[in-house]
Amino acid sequence: MKQRESQVELDIEAIREDAVTFDGLDDAIIGTGGQYPNDGLVVYSANRIMDLLMKDMNVDYEGACEWFDHNIACLYAGEGTPIIVYESES
Repeated sequence: MKQRESQVELDIEAIREDAVTFDGLDDAIIGTGGQYPNDGLVVYSANRIMDLLMKDMNVDYEGACEWFDHNIACLYAGEGTPIIVYESES
């Protein structure tokens, strides 16, 4: 686990200065990315976010979805807004 954490730290140091991160969700970071001209953004896994919310908030999947939808998925914080990747479960 230490190797993954140090990789995330390196990626975060390389991102743009105004990049937004979500408090308490570092374990859901899967890298950095962007779309021109907004490169250097933090990329999160929606699946990992949901897992962390269920664990940290002690709620079921439905409760985590509701909180995610109202507090994370709808966020726009300017050009530094994180990217959330919705991975298929195949």
